[in-house]
Amino acid sequence: MTFSRFVLVSAITAVLAGCGAAHVRTELDFVDIEQYANVYIGRVDLYSKEQSAQTNEDLQMKLEEWQRFARSEIEQYVRGSSFQLVNQLPSDPERTLIINTDINVAYGNRALRYFVGFGAGKGGVDSTLVIVDAKTGAEKFKAVAESDLAIGGFGGDMGAVLRKNIRKLTDQIPGSM
Repeated sequence: MTFSRFVLVSAITAVLAGCGAAHVRTELDFVDIEQYANVYIGRVDLYSKEQSAQTNEDLQMKLEEWQRFARSEIEQYVRGSSFQLVNQLPSDPERTLIINTDINVAYGNRALRYFVGFGAGKGGVDSTLVIVDAKTGAEKFKAVAESDLAIGGFGGDMGAVLRKNIRKLTDQIPGSM
């Protein structure tokens, strides 16, 4: 394959797939993970601050679907780890962690991404995952993931961007498989 053909194929692939690679940073690293045995999944808040999303039934349904996806990814992490998943906080939360997740989806404008591109109509997903000690409330781990959707075939796929973002975020949890 010639170099120019390689560049053309790469450019077409990038445009059809769209942007959306998650940029993840760990803001607080876990140091004493081995002293915990249980994990309770607390808040999994997924929302959009955009006015149009708050009044659009289709977008609200997508938010609910994505929220279920995010919770299931966290549950999958716990099941694949050495932790025991608990469905409610024990009366004595000794050796128990709580995972809270905050996910903000900015849909942007799909038509602008499709017809104009170059960042017009840009959307994205910003998520934060915090693990706290259930007994003390002390933060034990914190990771932040940011993903952008600026271009893509037919305006890109926000669902795919969100799924990548959540998977990259859960991959940062100590003991992730």
